[in-house]
Amino acid sequence: MKKCLITGIGGFVGSFLKEELKNSLPEYEIHGLHRSGEISKNVDYHFYEMDIRDTVSVSELILSLQPDLVFHLAAQPFVPKAILDPWGTLDINVKGTLNILESLKKLNRPCKLIYVSSADVYGRQLPDSYPLVESILPNPVNPYSASKLSAEVYCRQYAAVTKYLEIMIARPFNHIGVGQRKEFVIPNFCQQIIDSANSSNSEILVGDISSTRDFLDVRDVVRAYITLAKSGVSGEIYNICSNVETSIQEILEILIRLSGTSIKLTKDPTRFREAETARLFGNNDKIKALGWQKKFELSNSLKEIYESLNAQS
Repeated sequence: MKKCLITGIGGFVGSFLKEELKNSLPEYEIHGLHRSGEISKNVDYHFYEMDIRDTVSVSELILSLQPDLVFHLAAQPFVPKAILDPWGTLDINVKGTLNILESLKKLNRPCKLIYVSSADVYGRQLPDSYPLVESILPNPVNPYSASKLSAEVYCRQYAAVTKYLEIMIARPFNHIGVGQRKEFVIPNFCQQIIDSANSSNSEILVGDISSTRDFLDVRDVVRAYITLAKSGVSGEIYNICSNVETSIQEILEILIRLSGTSIKLTKDPTRFREAETARLFGNNDKIKALGWQKKFELSNSLKEIYESLNAQS
């Protein structure tokens, strides 16, 4: 049986990827790497607790496991945290990726790596650049996006010179779904609206709601990753997005309608990020050319997230 290793399997995307793998690639035995204490030991896959910054442990695991396929999701994903701790972000996102690359290089046997980067590497672009295509020059504007672009460069370099190793780079835009942590914009807004609807306080705090993003259901995202594993070209970059531009204000309006209440929006200066990118949405022609198609509509995904959080309140 073939072996698949997922780094960051205990995270939001990792859990969905694991489930989709069972259906789409049943010939693979699933192995997951996650941080100590991140998830319970009652899991349906082979798990390993370790830090991807631990060079020796990562190398020993990969050489012992001999994976045929690796999805590298593990990262420090929060822009505000990256601004506060750029060194720590660099350590996880770049050194951690290098540990994976060096270990796979030592295998000296066929293996595919799907490296999950971020559309944040595009940063600010000229107005006529949208929707963004993969060939546009990246312009990272914060330590998080700089670290992800650095890791991309290493991946392309290893793909070019390492025999047997195929590396496909995914640039996901904003992905959403049930179970996403409340530090992220959609579940954060949902929880604020639910709390407001259940109390006498009819206001929620917002940042810049005029900014636009490209939202995609996490189930479509993981299907795209598997498409890359099946059909992607080594050394190539692929946008994972909906090709639809949606403002944060539009998202809020949908969520408020779902609540059935009237809510006041109050701007909170602490919610405005340094070096915020006002506009970010992509062209998905390249991933669609491999046979991938979006299945889930944004309005339905938002409804599922809202109802899930409301049921927990």
